[in-house]
Amino acid sequence: MSDAPSQPAARSWAWLGRVPAWVWDAIPVVVLAAGIGLTATVARPLSVLTVTFGLAGVAALLARRRAPRTVFGFTGAAAFTAVAAGAAISASTVLAVLVALYTVDTRCSRRWSLAASAVGFGGAVLAELLAVPRGNALGMAIAPAAVITALWVIGDNLRVRRAYVAGLEERAVWVDAQRTAEARRAAENERARIARELHDVVAHHVAVMAVQAGAARMLNETVDQPTRDLLGSIENSAHQAMSELRRLLGVLRREDGGPRSPEPQPGLGQLAQLIDQVRQAGLPVDLTVAGQPHALPGSVDLSAYRIVQEALTNVLKHAGPTATSIALSYGPAEVTLAVTNRPPSSPPEAGGERPGHGLIGMRERVAMAGGELRAGPTGEGGFEVFARLPAEARRPAELTASRP
Repeated sequence: MSDAPSQPAARSWAWLGRVPAWVWDAIPVVVLAAGIGLTATVARPLSVLTVTFGLAGVAALLARRRAPRTVFGFTGAAAFTAVAAGAAISASTVLAVLVALYTVDTRCSRRWSLAASAVGFGGAVLAELLAVPRGNALGMAIAPAAVITALWVIGDNLRVRRAYVAGLEERAVWVDAQRTAEARRAAENERARIARELHDVVAHHVAVMAVQAGAARMLNETVDQPTRDLLGSIENSAHQAMSELRRLLGVLRREDGGPRSPEPQPGLGQLAQLIDQVRQAGLPVDLTVAGQPHALPGSVDLSAYRIVQEALTNVLKHAGPTATSIALSYGPAEVTLAVTNRPPSSPPEAGGERPGHGLIGMRERVAMAGGELRAGPTGEGGFEVFARLPAEARRPAELTASRP
């Protein structure tokens, strides 16, 4: 059965939650005070003592949320004092005592609510005996017992429900904070991983600079001495940069158990091997290449490869062996790639794979390169990861301006 008919009704009552608490506190005070006034002027005359104690007990209800036990004690004492003094008691005064007792039942612990109910029951019976000294005590106790018991059952259930909802809200806040902290840690770890991978790319280019500068200085005998000195300075600077890069890599890899031998970093040239690996894992993948492949900056080439690798891993993890396509397009100023999978043959099991941080890593790599990333479900029920990366190296100012 659809829940659509109940949704408009739920929205129509939503405004009640936006009413300030002081309004709800003032409503019973106004109604009960008006009841005392009407009773005193229209129905039957009431003594000044009855009106005074009645209005005092009703006015105390304004503070029932902040001090429920004190308000209950005050309203009960005011009503009992009026009866003990021989004054008639109005219905509004009795209702004020019941409202105060109900507030204790909903806002105080079970021990206090039971104690207040017992005090209220004893006070009601004693007040009836004072008003009618020769009345039947057992008969007088039936009505207060029924009313006070009903109030306690309703109020205690509401208190338990409020505590349960408050616990859920607190847990939701805690889970959201944990999720945010976990995503932040994942982003930091991904940045460190990217830095470790890019070390070899940068180190390769710096090494080439050193070798070329040294070769030009040693082999070209026609250059003058200032030029030879300049080439020597470039060679020395390149070697110093290599030393600093090795030191930086040692700091980044210290948390992984110490430095390890550098491995060649992959790029789009190794995309065919990656596709063969995932096909052996059971994922059918098709690759489409548009445009003329050309050399990319090392960081962009590595980022593009890692994005495809992570997207295929996510397909295997969350959708299973479903048909997946990779569209790679080379342009003069940018390279775009899209990894799209069809809907899984069967929905993922509840409580199965825990969501990972693959998209966080993709966003970090794309932001580092100054590109664009879109990831989300497709109209057919599948999922698509689309990335646009610049095909040329970006200057630091351009990269900073392009980051979101």
